[in-house]
Amino acid sequence: MTQPAAATLPVGQSRKWIELVLVTASVGLTLAAYLSPLALALVAGAAVLFLAGMRFRPLLLAIVFVMPVNPYLSWNLPIKDLQTLLRLCLFAGAFLARQRAGDPLRPWLFSGRITRAVLGYFAVAVVASIIVRHPTGAAERELMRLGSYLCLYYAMLDWVRTERDIKAILQALLISTIAVALFGFYQELIGGYSSLYQALYPIQDPALAIPPWSGRITSFLSHYNGLAAYLNMVVPFCIGLAVWARDRFSRMLGGTCFVLASLAILLTQSRGGLLAYVSILLVSACLLPRTRGARLRWVTAVVLFSVAGALVAGLIFTRLTGVDSYTELTRLAIWAGAGMLFTGNPILGVGYGNFKIALTNAITVPDGFMLDAHNLYLELLAETGVAGFAAFALLLVVCFRHARRMQHDSGKEMTAIVGFAVIAALGSVLLHGMVDYVFHNSPQCAAMFFLLLALLGTDEFRRRHADHLAHLQESA
Repeated sequence: MTQPAAATLPVGQSRKWIELVLVTASVGLTLAAYLSPLALALVAGAAVLFLAGMRFRPLLLAIVFVMPVNPYLSWNLPIKDLQTLLRLCLFAGAFLARQRAGDPLRPWLFSGRITRAVLGYFAVAVVASIIVRHPTGAAERELMRLGSYLCLYYAMLDWVRTERDIKAILQALLISTIAVALFGFYQELIGGYSSLYQALYPIQDPALAIPPWSGRITSFLSHYNGLAAYLNMVVPFCIGLAVWARDRFSRMLGGTCFVLASLAILLTQSRGGLLAYVSILLVSACLLPRTRGARLRWVTAVVLFSVAGALVAGLIFTRLTGVDSYTELTRLAIWAGAGMLFTGNPILGVGYGNFKIALTNAITVPDGFMLDAHNLYLELLAETGVAGFAAFALLLVVCFRHARRMQHDSGKEMTAIVGFAVIAALGSVLLHGMVDYVFHNSPQCAAMFFLLLALLGTDEFRRRHADHLAHLQESA
């Protein structure tokens, strides 16, 4: 990843400082891990803050790579997981780096339609949760997470400058996803979540506790439906790189990750996730081919593959042959409860992150049942009302329009791939969202969703910066 033009230290001196920090951080992390998991979290956060303040470019790749692993933190603070802490520290370091370099803050924080749409949704969530009502512990936790996703978005805007930066991020994401799929295969092989999983997530909110092993893999995520949703947001990048990338390594990486991620999605046995996966294949068949005849052949192949795959999957996993009566009845009850919460608070809802608490006070929920609306749209309406639903819809419209513009930019390889991939990924979120809401229960999914937004935001930010420079040159 490239170094910004305004360096704050000479190259040699900066390199020495970075080497010293890396050695010190390695020793500190080792000692902290020996002493206490919480000490490890604090030292890791301090290391991220310091390296981000020095604009150590590989740090962002490391954050992307470890995004699926999100250990919980056992302390009485709104920050309940390690990734939230790291993203907040990443933003603080980026903020300090811009201050030291004299880079303007206002364009970074507020310019661009995508950025303003993201801020609008965040503002509605804050108002609905802590301004018009007393904040609950659940709302504080989810708002801290939401704020950390916003921090990741801004860090991407600050650090991603070129096509090479985008390619590096996508490659880090795909390598990480391969590791996620392989760990899921390991769970399937041993017939359990594994001791490593239990060590990473020893303490959980009872409402979020992982159910007993039933043959459905979770990998490093907290739920199998969340794993399917996460992988579906990555699969379009695999397809885009495998089809459009010019270098052999990216094509091979995309193809390998696509095969492994597809198998992992099947092993989650998530019906909504598999439907979303098919939608990705159909979108790919419509957008990737250059001619109408090729599109027809691709769509035909996808339909035949999907029908054959459904028949084979139904023979292997009986769960995929239909919906059992227990799931049907409980979800209908949950949806009815979500509708009741919305009608009682139609403008701003019950507050972002408060759905679980409000639902248990409204209806009887079976023990061990995942306490969410199992529907993206109903949970948005119940938690943030019409205002939050409208803000989220506006955000998606702005993102789809810009992604379509990027996809048609054939002169830039990575820009076109990102445009296509974000369209397919967001489409999978909307389809899977008809039967699941995974953002609270699997914060890795929410982080990945904001990574999609950040890839669009960085393109818009770079275009605006280039237009501004061009205008200055014309004026001169």
